[in-house]
Amino acid sequence: MSKNGKGEGSTYKTIKKNKRPQFLKEECLICKNCKDRSKCNNRQGYVKCEKCANCKTECLKYCDRFYCYEKWISQATINGRHTTISTENKQAEANKIKRDILTKVDTGKYVDKNNVSLSTLLNLMEEGKLNSNTITENSYLRNMCVIKKINTLGIGNIPMQKLTKDNIQDTLNSIKSQSQSNIDKMYDELNSVCRKAIIEKIIEDNPMVGVNKPISEQSQKVPIAFTIEEENQLIKYVNNNNLITDSKCTIDTISLKNIILLGLLTGMRIGEICALNYESSIGEDYIKVSKTLTNGKNGRIKIGETTKTGRVNRKNHKLDYRAVPFNVATGDVIKNILDEQIEIAKNNPKNKEHLLFCKLDGTYINHSKITGLFKRICKEANVKLDLPNGCHFHMTKHTFITRNIEAGIKTLTISNIVGTTPRVLEKTYAHILRDFRNKELETLNKYYETNKLSFSAILENN
Repeated sequence: MSKNGKGEGSTYKTIKKNKRPQFLKEECLICKNCKDRSKCNNRQGYVKCEKCANCKTECLKYCDRFYCYEKWISQATINGRHTTISTENKQAEANKIKRDILTKVDTGKYVDKNNVSLSTLLNLMEEGKLNSNTITENSYLRNMCVIKKINTLGIGNIPMQKLTKDNIQDTLNSIKSQSQSNIDKMYDELNSVCRKAIIEKIIEDNPMVGVNKPISEQSQKVPIAFTIEEENQLIKYVNNNNLITDSKCTIDTISLKNIILLGLLTGMRIGEICALNYESSIGEDYIKVSKTLTNGKNGRIKIGETTKTGRVNRKNHKLDYRAVPFNVATGDVIKNILDEQIEIAKNNPKNKEHLLFCKLDGTYINHSKITGLFKRICKEANVKLDLPNGCHFHMTKHTFITRNIEAGIKTLTISNIVGTTPRVLEKTYAHILRDFRNKELETLNKYYETNKLSFSAILENN
């Protein structure tokens, strides 16, 4: 046994012997020369005599009862317990794994697979996804909120080996009163961590097998859009009034007006609008939507690497941005808005990042700030006064999509403009699509009447 490191453990070579399902016909050299076969019951099983157990050379050449091969074993004392931490074909591989694990022990990142809790593995899983750039910081923070909820429900401290189907099912059933979205997120998080535990060989059987995803007791929220009359009323108000009433506000009134108009005219999300760069985001006849504002781990706003849709497209080897054409609005409306805003952006000496929209001090515009201003503006414009919590900026996207559906634009085209999949559009705006199709069917019935195609005769004949 060769020692490696300063008392940190050991790495040594051993011979692994796994049973063959059937003995080979010819005996091995050790057994041929054996005079006493009483210990192995005359080779009627897999019991090894002392010579056979200690054999380190001949068995590697030939053995009729066992598959024999060399392995390098690394061991170390972790948390007061001497344990095997790797079994590899080569000494260098075993030593590398040992060094990596001891580094994790020193930095407090080592996880004992025999005692790892659900919460610990969930946190490690999300950290790994963030570090590998498979999720954004914003997604990471949302997932950490789900993990926090799992912990408050009492199963976070359960060791993975002791986690059962009943534990998971009871936890999911306890949140049936919450939205389906929250239920889906928790189910997905638990499903992912159990799959990871199987891959990491922490558990053998998946406790998620047989778990039923509960259906929310809440009715599905219907996206609220402005009617055509309300949209006209809102547009008229923002065009003709000073939108900033607080002298301490860090956003100028024209920029706020243009943010609202772009939301209504393009369906862009507030984070996407406020992440636009007047040098790289504005094409000759389109807006290039490639980034969005997001919250970092430190809680500060920053521009993310790409949008949610862009990240999915990048994984599928597609373009990671979408183009919103100017002609989604009539005439040169969008071009005029952009020209006006570019002038404001260029004249702000503190706008070091060439943002199309920024605060007076050149920093990013806070999402919640826009939401608060938009809520007040809608109230002052006498729009949607019946909403208990007032209006929110995302209603501009709902409105844009609604106008497109009402105009008979295909779902795939709408999807390409707003960055929402056709499947989600069909599900989210099902009520609007249904109303539109009903109106379309009225047109079909009028067509029948105009051409004197009567189906009433069929009923009369029956």
